[in-house]
Amino acid sequence: MPAHLGWGSAPTTAAIRGALASQAQARAQQEAHNLDWLQQPELPIVITTLNQKKDHPNHNEAVKLYPDIALGMLRQEQAAAGRIWLLLKHIDCDGCGWVFVNEAREQLARKNSKLRVCGWRQLRNLLKQGEGIFWRRGKERIWLKSAAKVAAALGVPRLTGRPVALPLQVLLGGIGDVRAHFYASFHSGRTKETEHGPRGMPIARDTMTQLSGVGRRSQRTYEQRAGVKAQANFAVGEVANEENRQNRAWTQGPALFELVDYRGRQGKKGRAYLAWQLANSYVGKHPHQPKGRQKRINRELRDLVTEGMPGNVERTIEKRYYPNGKLAAMACSRNPEQERYWRCHRTKNGRFEVWQKLGGKQCK
Repeated sequence: MPAHLGWGSAPTTAAIRGALASQAQARAQQEAHNLDWLQQPELPIVITTLNQKKDHPNHNEAVKLYPDIALGMLRQEQAAAGRIWLLLKHIDCDGCGWVFVNEAREQLARKNSKLRVCGWRQLRNLLKQGEGIFWRRGKERIWLKSAAKVAAALGVPRLTGRPVALPLQVLLGGIGDVRAHFYASFHSGRTKETEHGPRGMPIARDTMTQLSGVGRRSQRTYEQRAGVKAQANFAVGEVANEENRQNRAWTQGPALFELVDYRGRQGKKGRAYLAWQLANSYVGKHPHQPKGRQKRINRELRDLVTEGMPGNVERTIEKRYYPNGKLAAMACSRNPEQERYWRCHRTKNGRFEVWQKLGGKQCK
């Protein structure tokens, strides 16, 4: 009986209410007995497992990184805040797009946390530094920006190459190693597997300085730290005579030298040819990740990156190097005035590769 109703007799009402309660309890027990065959989940164990996964991450885990965004972080001197953005995206394993401030402090600033990278004071400074670029901070939550919006804020007009897997232990190390791997990720994204092993196309250090803001000396230091392998390249050109030597010296300068073809690879045995050193090619160690949403991100970037936006500087790499002569000849037919190079062969000792030239100003 409901509490506001009765039979006019207190003992009768109490007896009926007790009987109804006993019947309800018996039905509940019978229903529970009928469902015993179901495998009920052990919620406390699941919750404990999830908590352990956050507090004790596997250091073999990796974070997906777009190399162009990594270079944008270096160029804008946002590597420290960019590392926090990558770690927060790693913490947001469900992809909600936000992380509680208390959770970020607990995971990244607590002394005994496996994801600790700095103290709470430094974390507050980094959150302030990255405001509007990597996230928008509220009173209780940190709203993470998407890859497209971060790229636009860093002045990246388009994502190129392949995304790479950056080990989590690198992000948890020193900031110097983080910068080194951000730089090296660009070379890893350009590395391609061939029948002769991993290869990369040549790229000049001045071009890398323009793309990343990293000077020549720091580039060598980062390559050594991140295990980037450099490969020297040389081009073989025209027959070595006085007229060709003078014409080529105007463009190649001190990089020009004479190469005697004792084996007859270029023509008659013993003939001398003009040769010069090209830019190095680099092979990174980061494994590739699926491109996934990269095309969609580039479509969003076309809408986000508009003319006149601060930092919107088009940084493109002029394509001059090709893996074979067929592709180089097709490119040369479209613009004969531009020099193109194609990979000819690699020396037996593997110290350098030889490239052939097509197009450009023809010497005699």
